[in-house]
Amino acid sequence: MTIPIRLLSLTTLLILLNGCATMSEEECLLADWHSIGYEDGARGRDLGRLSRHRQACADHGVRPDTAAYRSGRAQGLELYCTELRGFRLGRSGGTYNGVCPAELEGLFVQGYEVGRGLYQARNAATAVADALDSAHSEREQILDDITAMSARLVSDESTREERVTLLADIARLKGRHTELGLDIRDLEHELALREADYREAQLHSPYH
Repeated sequence: MTIPIRLLSLTTLLILLNGCATMSEEECLLADWHSIGYEDGARGRDLGRLSRHRQACADHGVRPDTAAYRSGRAQGLELYCTELRGFRLGRSGGTYNGVCPAELEGLFVQGYEVGRGLYQARNAATAVADALDSAHSEREQILDDITAMSARLVSDESTREERVTLLADIARLKGRHTELGLDIRDLEHELALREADYREAQLHSPYH
């Protein structure tokens, strides 16, 4: 039996929407809203999560216990909003969404900024290392291309016009090869500096 395209599209949309729901029907019906709030708080989730729970459970006739959820979330945030958690979030490249209460936010942000500094220093070194690898790869490819062109140049099958073109291309590639050599030298120097910066940041980090 052939399923109409419009019906298929609607079915797909419903599947996607259900997949985005934060809670299932069973979870909504049996919900311990204090525990749910605690778990969300311990994971650093913002209050928008409660709205998504409300939307997920509305289809099942369940309304969240907002007071219990907020109470649990406040307790969960005490577990999340620590200096070490902030450091780990920053070091992983995560984004702080301002969920911590004022009395806990200071230390959390302090740790986050140290971790963020490490993340940025590591990324800077990685970016230079990637550029260096790319330059080496391009240089090797140029040598392969020059070898192939040189072989074609001395071939009896190549025409005069083709040889003129090959000579020009080989000259251009040799120039690029020389240019890349200079780039590689600069990148190696920059990589050494970036790696030194990262080691320095690690050395002065109060978290391990």
